[in-house]
Amino acid sequence: MIRPVWIIAKNTYREIIRDRVLYGIVVFALLLIGMSVALGELSFTEQARISANFGFTGIQLSACILAVFAGSSLVSKEIEKQTILTLLARPITRAQFLVGKFTGLSLVILTIMAGLAAVLAVLVAALDLPINGAFAVALYGIVLEALILLGLALLFGSFARPMMTVTFTAALFLIGHWVGTLRFFTEKSESGVFKVIASFLTRVVPDLERFNWRTAPVYQIPVPAHEVLATTVYAAGWIVCLVAATVLVFRKRDFV
Repeated sequence: MIRPVWIIAKNTYREIIRDRVLYGIVVFALLLIGMSVALGELSFTEQARISANFGFTGIQLSACILAVFAGSSLVSKEIEKQTILTLLARPITRAQFLVGKFTGLSLVILTIMAGLAAVLAVLVAALDLPINGAFAVALYGIVLEALILLGLALLFGSFARPMMTVTFTAALFLIGHWVGTLRFFTEKSESGVFKVIASFLTRVVPDLERFNWRTAPVYQIPVPAHEVLATTVYAAGWIVCLVAATVLVFRKRDFV
């Protein structure tokens, strides 16, 4: 059960890590982190905080872009090249194939984030901002958000074309960061139609703002352990549900 998943994950990792698009995303992230230094110099009193905040935003955008764009073509690429027929002809189930793909891209995201986090840590340390547990928690929140977006991209990619998958996932990314705002307007609104639609969205769309701990290391705000644990369980639940839904959809597809 585990060996086929690991083989697919390893091959997926090697395939994506050699993709030129990946290096474009890395360069984009490094430029954002470098730009954070320039922006920080505009304020002598808040240079470290501005640089760190902008640097975390750069890592978040890069991780999310990688999850969405690479995840959107994970399945469709295999279907278009018909290589999926060769894979599924072997003793590999469709569930193992999908979990292996998810694991492989997850490892790529972790690898890229580890490198960018090291660069940001050196930058933050040079600006005399402490590197502590809050720094790791902020990065952990970005990882959880990226994995949920990967699950969404994998789900949409199992039945839609890459462009539509990117559109759907990006839309849910935006809505996911507005879930709290939607709840607020739902309570204040007098429109019954708006309340129904907003209530539906807040229940079926993951609340991505729960993973936003990027201000914690910037302002040295401790994040309670119970909050991290609860958010981890919340993210794990979404990931399991999304992968399970993808497996159900994928089982009904005919590739011939």
